[in-house]
Amino acid sequence: MIAAPVSYSPLVRRLFDQLPRAGGLAPGPGQLVHGEARALDRGAWVRLDARIEGGYVADCAFRAWGCPHVLAAAALAAAHSSGQPIAGGLPIDAYRMAAEMDAPEEKLGRLLVVEDALRAMLANARALQLR
Repeated sequence: MIAAPVSYSPLVRRLFDQLPRAGGLAPGPGQLVHGEARALDRGAWVRLDARIEGGYVADCAFRAWGCPHVLAAAALAAAHSSGQPIAGGLPIDAYRMAAEMDAPEEKLGRLLVVEDALRAMLANARALQLR
C-alpha cells in the first residue's frame, strides 16, 4: 500500500529549505552543552548544541536526521532556545511546534524526539551550572 503524500505548510517548507541554525556552533565565549534524542523506528535523530553564558542560552544550533517536519522542528527549537534562561521551562514543546508548523497528528511522535533533545540540552546546561 502506498502512503498518501504529506502536505507541508509554508513554514515547514521555508525552514526545511533554509535550515536556519543547522550545523555546529562557531567558537566563542561560554560553555558548550548538548542534548540528543532519537527514535530510529520513527526515523528521527536530533542533537541540539548550545552555548551557555550567565545562565542563558546565548546561542543554539542543531543537527538532525529525519523528515522535513523533524528538521523544521529542530530549527524551531534552536531558534526558540536562543536567549532563554536555562532555569525556565521549555521555550517550545512538541504540541506548540506541531501547531506552528500545522503538522499532521501522525508526526507528533517525531516532534516529541525534538522536545526530548531540548529537554536533555536544558538538563545538561542546568547540571553544568551546578558544578
